[in-house]
Amino acid sequence: MTDAPPRRVLILLLRSPEWTPYATVLRLAEELLAAGARVTLFLMDDAVLGLVPPHGRTEESSLLSPLLLRGAEIAVCQSTAEIRGIGPGDLPSGARFETQVQLGHLAGTADLFLPFVN
Repeated sequence: MTDAPPRRVLILLLRSPEWTPYATVLRLAEELLAAGARVTLFLMDDAVLGLVPPHGRTEESSLLSPLLLRGAEIAVCQSTAEIRGIGPGDLPSGARFETQVQLGHLAGTADLFLPFVN
């Protein structure tokens, strides 16, 4: 028996970056990437605020930038991002808008689905 990671992992994140487990979830995604998994983070609600760099800083200083650089896919719920003032021009390179319907499709095709909603 091998300890190989799942090939495709989908992580759903809803809470804001101030939520204590947010950083832990990002570290989990980094470890899965390092183990060879294909990781997609789907951000909804206040979790989309992790895309915003600190005031006056570059896009590369956002919390999610290291994951993008390591090859993670970041899908952003368009309807919940736009009401928080995040439009297409605010997404870092490698992040894309998706719908909640697409979330259902991604969940159905992932080997492992990890929802972090509370």
